[in-house]
Amino acid sequence: MKAAVLLALAVPALAIDNGIGLTPPMGWRSWNCYHADVTQMLMENVMDKMAERNRTVNGKVMSIADLGYVHVGLDDNWQACGKGVNGSFHDADGNPIINTATFPSMKNMTDHGHSLGLSVGWYMNNCICKETQFTDPTYIAKHMQQSAKAVADFGFDGVKLDGCGEFRNLTWWGDLLNATGRPIMIENCHWGETVPGQTTGDAPCTGTTTPSNCPYNFFRTSGDITNTWASMFKNLQTTTPYQNENAPLARPGTWAYPDMLEVGNLANHNEDRAHFGAWCIVSAPLILGYDVTNDTITDKVWDIISNTEAIAVNQAWVGHPGRLVHSAGGSNPSIQLWSKPVSSTSSAAFVINNDPTKGYKVAISMTDIGFDATQKVAVRDIWEHKDLGTITGTFETDEVVSHDSRFYTFTATN
Repeated sequence: MKAAVLLALAVPALAIDNGIGLTPPMGWRSWNCYHADVTQMLMENVMDKMAERNRTVNGKVMSIADLGYVHVGLDDNWQACGKGVNGSFHDADGNPIINTATFPSMKNMTDHGHSLGLSVGWYMNNCICKETQFTDPTYIAKHMQQSAKAVADFGFDGVKLDGCGEFRNLTWWGDLLNATGRPIMIENCHWGETVPGQTTGDAPCTGTTTPSNCPYNFFRTSGDITNTWASMFKNLQTTTPYQNENAPLARPGTWAYPDMLEVGNLANHNEDRAHFGAWCIVSAPLILGYDVTNDTITDKVWDIISNTEAIAVNQAWVGHPGRLVHSAGGSNPSIQLWSKPVSSTSSAAFVINNDPTKGYKVAISMTDIGFDATQKVAVRDIWEHKDLGTITGTFETDEVVSHDSRFYTFTATN
């Protein structure tokens, strides 16, 4: 196999010295499931289900959390809208005001998650009753300082920073959260407006160090996802600007994120599986969004979300997060091939069919995914957990029907 691009390991001072996010985060977040109708009781019920060991993976009884989905995040509408100064949800000292009717004790909630071996995430710079009314620099500083302090004091392990309010300065957020002394995972939810490589704006950083020197651990590349194939496929395309072959901007410490997974919420099993594979091949954070308390849905998607071979592709880092290799069909592609190096001798390849009616067979040239033309290569079907023999030069898939996918690893043999 051709040598993978190796990135410099010399690390300057990090913008956030939290030591986390070195692999794509995995977990669950509340918005796609509950939207604004979220409560502490619902969150704790989700945590219980995430930790419940009642399904098998490769012959072993496991929980969703055992697979790596350990980050459980509370999204918008925890706040007491209008109860703070100037109609905000922060008091005169800058402290966030919790709606205690729905969240009686944030600390009890995070303690509950920790008791189950989970990490718990919060949400700031909210969109519901967004705060844009402040002009006094002294109060703005107090607001930022006390908000960051509250994240740590309540025992949260992460925070999603949305782009709706005026508190968008991610560099400042990173400094304040780092100063708490608590490692806190930071999600940049600025919908692709604040990304690595920018020299101005809310979080200037080169994004070319390893770990990344950006002041966040993963960054939204897109607008909000919805539970449709078209939305999922559109969001997938927004990862491509961060996949430069020699200096990708999606990397350990700062992953490109086309939003939460809608696995379990799409039209059928093929769509759910293709969606999951697409996020795996580009090293996107795997953040579930379906109702995990609904056993019927979990049963339906269990073979997808528990596919340890697919997860291993997502979590691997050999110098590149994965990239779009070929796209056929113009601005609305019908079929695409994506690839990612997963070891010094292996690459993964992912085929996704966006055509609404037609099926396609796809020829995958080994030279397109990192091998010499004469190299003998062993083929493994990730979806079917099956070895398909060895090939040289080109591998042809079977027919990939509309809104379906194929997922393989190719490994050089002696």
